[in-house]
Amino acid sequence: RNAIALLPGRQQKKLTVEILHAIETEISRYVLTISIINVIVGLVFAGLLYFLLDLPADEALLWGTMAGLLNFAPYVGPLIGMLVMLLMGIVSFGETLEALAPAAMYLGLHTLEGQLITPIVLGKRMALSPLVLILSLMVFGWLWGIVGLLLAVPLLVCVKLVLARIEGLEGWARLLE
Repeated sequence: RNAIALLPGRQQKKLTVEILHAIETEISRYVLTISIINVIVGLVFAGLLYFLLDLPADEALLWGTMAGLLNFAPYVGPLIGMLVMLLMGIVSFGETLEALAPAAMYLGLHTLEGQLITPIVLGKRMALSPLVLILSLMVFGWLWGIVGLLLAVPLLVCVKLVLARIEGLEGWARLLE
């Protein structure tokens, strides 16, 4: 509020409040969308373990919950998940080829989700181009590592919302859609 009070005119104050409200709404939508995707990832993984590998339901749900929670941490979460699934496979199935199945299913599901489903869903929900989303993840990940990956989409949404509300810059916002 103090920063908004420093703005010179009533029109600038109103515009700033509108932009901040839009950012709050879009960031909430982003967090909700990612949470829903991760719950679905956990349930699908639990289903794969239960139906394809005949794991007991409680164990499958435990591993599915872990997969969904680890999916919140880009790169590090899936890496930890792969290692845990490999260990779980060895403990559950011994040192046979079947021991690789949980890790392979986890890798396949994570790849499908991370490279295809999430960019498409976020693109539609956030009105952003999936190509722009992927490029922003690459650039921010390269610049800031894991923190950049966590901040890439929210920052891109903020930039788009600001550009859309500043006269003369609306065209740049449309390029991000």
